[in-house]
This record gives sequence, structure tokens and C-alpha cells, in this order.
Amino acid sequence: MKRTSAPATTATATTTAPAKTSKKEVKEATPAPVEPVKAEPVEVEATDADSSEVSPLQVEAQNLIEMARQCQTILQNLIKGTRATAANIKRLERDVKRLDKKSRKSRENRASNGNKGLQQLKPVYTSEMRSFFENNKTLTDNDGQAIVDNLTYDSDHLLVSRKQALKLVTSYIRAHKLQDDANKRKINMDSTLQALFPELCAVKDKKGKVTQEENCYYNTLMKALSRHFTA
Repeated sequence: MKRTSAPATTATATTTAPAKTSKKEVKEATPAPVEPVKAEPVEVEATDADSSEVSPLQVEAQNLIEMARQCQTILQNLIKGTRATAANIKRLERDVKRLDKKSRKSRENRASNGNKGLQQLKPVYTSEMRSFFENNKTLTDNDGQAIVDNLTYDSDHLLVSRKQALKLVTSYIRAHKLQDDANKRKINMDSTLQALFPELCAVKDKKGKVTQEENCYYNTLMKALSRHFTA
């Protein structure tokens, strides 16, 4: 008799799939980050030894800073003084220019007035000078020009200028060769010049000793002429 076999039952192994977790559950499961603990600075009290100890370098640096401040102060004072000095110099220069201009004008005025005075006709009060002009009116100057064109008189006196008188005297000296050969400034007086300028003559005492030497020079003539124009 045939044996019938019952259908074999195949056992199927069933595997259980893992359950899905949501994002919310993952977020809740993640531990919160731990904040680091900040260490507070610890204040260290300076001891008396630390505060009193200053290095030589620090002392030198402080000295240099102080010297720099002093130098700056000195420099500022020098700048102020220099500016004040420059202003004073400019003011002095202006004053000097003004005084020089004033002095130059004064000299020009004196020269102009002096020339006018020398050229002005004045009366001759001495007979010696009047005779000298009348006897030597034909003399000429260095350029050959007549010194006196025509003699002019007022009621009592001859009228000439001091400039004409000086020119006539020097022309007379040149014409009569009275200039000293050794000393060109000296004039050897003749009788005419001795009569004109007695104060320039040599003076002798009774024994013939010279008590005053002759003093007739070109630079003494103008002063000696004054006596002839003074009443």
C-alpha cells in the first residue's frame, strides 16, 4: 500500500524590520551641549617687594622723558624769543632806514643852502679885499673862465660872493706860483696875501723869534675870508 506523504509545510522565518524613529525623537534623544565653565581671573595682590622694585632701565627711561619735556619747553621758549628778536630787528631796520633818509635829506638841504650862501652876493667890508678884486678882476679859473665879469657895487660896498672870493684867491696863488713845492697844500704868502690874511701870517716877537708859524693852507682860506664879509 502506497504511503501517502502529507504535504510538507515550509516554515518561513519571519524577520521583524526595525521601527523607524522620527526626527523629533532623535532631537529629544540628543544630549544638550555642555557649556564650558569660564575660569575667573584670579587677582594677585602685589606685594611690597614687587611695588618697590624698579629696574634701572625704567629709571633711565623716566629721566629721558623728563629731559625731553624740558628740552621741548626750552625749544618753545627759544622759538618765541627768536620771533620777538626778528620782529625787533625788522623794526630797527625800518627806523634806521627812516633816520638815514631823514639825515640824507638834511645833508642835501644843508649843502644846497650852503651853496646858495656861497653864491650869494654880499658886501665886502674891508679895503684889502676890495682892492684885491679891483686889481685882479681879469684872473680866470682852471677852465679859463672869467671869475668876475663885472664888478657890482651898492651905495658903499663892493658886492661879491664868497665863492668868487675863494676862486680869485686860488687863481692869484696859481698865477704867482705861491704853492709850496714840498707840501702842495701849503701856500707861501706874499705881501698881498699877508695883507688879506694877517691871522695866517707868521708872528715874531721883538727879538725876531717866531712865536706863531705861518698857517696859510688851502683848507684855511675859506675861514680866513669870513673877516672880509663881516661888518
